[in-house]
This record gives sequence, structure tokens and C-alpha cells, in this order.
Amino acid sequence: MKYCNTLIAVKDMSASLKFYTELFGLEVAADFGWCKALTCGLTLQEHFDEIARFPQETMKFRSNTMELYFETEDFDGFIALLEAYPQVERLHEAETFPWLQRGIRIYDPDGHLIEVSESMYTVACREFEKGAEVSETARRIRHPLEVVQTWHEQYQASRNASQDQEFSVCGADCAACYCYGKMCRGCNACGGRVFHAPEGKACPIYECVVNHKGLKDCGRCGEVPCHIWKDTRDPKYTDEEFAENVRGRMEALKKKKLM
Repeated sequence: MKYCNTLIAVKDMSASLKFYTELFGLEVAADFGWCKALTCGLTLQEHFDEIARFPQETMKFRSNTMELYFETEDFDGFIALLEAYPQVERLHEAETFPWLQRGIRIYDPDGHLIEVSESMYTVACREFEKGAEVSETARRIRHPLEVVQTWHEQYQASRNASQDQEFSVCGADCAACYCYGKMCRGCNACGGRVFHAPEGKACPIYECVVNHKGLKDCGRCGEVPCHIWKDTRDPKYTDEEFAENVRGRMEALKKKKLM
């Protein structure tokens, strides 16, 4: 025995499809005419009274005895999208629940209650970013300690990966560059083909350490800092500034090797 999906009765299939596809980004996974299964596992059913063989007058929409629950990693984005649909009725506006999760409850065209909230992993990460310990976070968001511990490990791994992505193979902090996110996506993201390199070619440092030597970064090369570093020196730097730049990059590479 296995649970398959949730079916809800709808009066107007076109109105319901518009609601769930435009607000929730769902698609029709299987179309059976009066019955349409959506990609999230939710099924919409027209003429449910005829199929189930009970009097139509016994169907009670807007019962407020159950809800459909959705989570999003971009709660603010959903609220912004919802503002474009003023006809959607709200049970309450967006609020922060006692367990620190932000959420809102709305009604679909047939009066089925829907909760849309940010994921609890997102809530936990927000606490981690504030410096909260795992045990304190578990207490505040009212979740089991072992679950929050797993989330903390995922959070740390994600943060390390993000930091790794922002540092180039030569130890430069791409995120600190005025070109980052505008003229350049960063050394790692563009495979060394940064904006200041010849068109279609990688930066000489990236070409050497990654494409030629097959290393992850210059910190794994015994010749760093080498003549290529000097040849690719930013001409705006004075000798003192370049020496400080090299020192900072070397420190960053040492830290990356410890990760």
C-alpha cells in the first residue's frame, strides 16, 4: 500500500488551472479530461459529485478543515507575485509564526485553503547566519536537534562551496572586484575566460594551473608565486601594492588547502 496523491474537487477547471499554473508554476502532468494531475502530485477534479456518486448539494467547499501546504525558498518573491493577483482572497497576510517561519494563507478559486511558507531549512540558515548555535536554533524553530544538525552541515558545505567559487585559482577574491557580477562572473564560473583576457582564451594563470597542470588552484603548485603572476600584474599597482596583493592571495590559497 502506498499513498499516491491528493485530489480536490473544483467547479471551474480553467480557473483552477490558471491559479495553480500562474501562482505556483505547476504544469499538467497527466490530462484525463475532467481530471488533471499536476506536477506536484496534486490532482484537480471537475464533476466530483457525479464520479463519486453523491448529491451535489452535499459538497462543502471552503470547509477550513484542511489545507494544501507549499514551501518556497523565495518567500519574498512569491509575495511579490501574489500582489499581481489582488483577486486572490487571503485568510491572513504574510506573518512570522512563533517558530520563526514566514508564511501566508490564501484561498484557491474553490475556497480550498492554501498555506505558502518559506522552507524551514531557510529559516534555520537565517539563524546560522546570525551566529546561532545548532542547539539554540533547534529550540527557537521548534525542530528536532538531529534535523537541525543535518541542516547545519548542509549550510556549512554550501557556504564553503560558495566561498570556493568566489575565489579565483590564484587566490584573488572575485567578489571584491568592482567588475564582479557586472563585467565578469568570476574566474571559476567562466572557466578563466575573464573579460580582460584575449577573446575566447583563458587568463594565463588559469590556463597554466587548471588547463595545463590539471590542478585546482595555484596553492597546489610548488612554483607559486611565479613569473606568470608577475606578467599578469595589474599595471595600476605600485610595487608595494602588488606585493601586498600577492601576500593576500597566498594567504587565501593556504586557507583553501585547509578546507
